[in-house]
Amino acid sequence: MKQKLQGLIAGVLIGTMITGGAAFAKSRVETIEVTYDDIKVYKDNVLCELKDANGNTIEPFIYNGTTYVPVRGAANLADMEVTWDGAEKSIYLWDEQVADGTYLLDVCPPYETRNYTAYSSTNSFNMGGTKYSHGFTIYYDNGYAIFNLDSKYSQIEFTLGHVDGSDMTDRTVYFFLDGELIKEFDVEAGALPKKVSLNVEYGLQLKVSVGSSKYRSAIGLGNITVK
Repeated sequence: MKQKLQGLIAGVLIGTMITGGAAFAKSRVETIEVTYDDIKVYKDNVLCELKDANGNTIEPFIYNGTTYVPVRGAANLADMEVTWDGAEKSIYLWDEQVADGTYLLDVCPPYETRNYTAYSSTNSFNMGGTKYSHGFTIYYDNGYAIFNLDSKYSQIEFTLGHVDGSDMTDRTVYFFLDGELIKEFDVEAGALPKKVSLNVEYGLQLKVSVGSSKYRSAIGLGNITVK
């Protein structure tokens, strides 16, 4: 479950869970004196090297008798993901890491659909003469699929195109995140399928929809993976 810590947080206490934070009415800068004393951190008796977002080594420090560990380093030790939203001055933590190559439909099938067909490892559809699975097709008029992402994912990747054997006509595919249009792609008649990367920014709800058409065309999203 994602947790949101408001405010400017220097670190977290060793030996405590990352469950809260401090909120300030406005930003402020203070100069403090801290002690770096070659503090080591062990997990299951194994010495750990804490890293920041750029891969640089970071070191715990002592301030007013309390030992602090930077949030990212502590979260990584707990097998948690962490992101920083500078605009909101918020830290996002969640305790489920998504393995590379995880298929969206395996972990997050849609909860509402229209004119929709899902494909797993046991069935497939063709786009541009190539077979695709682990995805879905939306066909005919005003088809859609709605997913509850539950703020677990930052990016979705897939191959987008016309499904072979359906009427070829220009179609537009729309992607809405938490009710706001974040991306639209024009799928031109006769064009080869293309790889797409969609930034979902740890949103809650994703809706994929295709506008109306008088043709019986189908749009496919194949090999959909999440990060």
